[in-house]
Amino acid sequence: MSKRADLLTLVRAVPIGRVTTFDVLAQKIGEPLALVQSLIAHLSEDEREFVPWHRVVAKGGAIGRGPHRDQQFARLVREGVQVLPAGIVHDMPRFLVTFDGAPQDTRKPVEPAPQPAAPLSRSRGMKSHR
Repeated sequence: MSKRADLLTLVRAVPIGRVTTFDVLAQKIGEPLALVQSLIAHLSEDEREFVPWHRVVAKGGAIGRGPHRDQQFARLVREGVQVLPAGIVHDMPRFLVTFDGAPQDTRKPVEPAPQPAAPLSRSRGMKSHR
């Protein structure tokens, strides 16, 4: 397989609601960062339909600045990725996929806040309603 095909396969493996970086992709396929950035930037319109290019961001979480910026921003937000108005993925470690073995999902299920226990004593004249 070509490096380009390897790259597109990796990008397709990024799950909905997650992102990866150009740096991670470059490292995984063993190519320079600039080449990976160029390959993603020059996807054809047909490729943009089946490759989730919008899930690839800069190392610090910044989304692209090119002609597809608004589309990338909207798609990421629609998928549940928290993107700040400045165009930076908030809480990057939470959303980052590095392809290093086990899934990188560090999101913890939201647990309900503990409820205070009902008082054990009663006021004079009050009945317990337990």
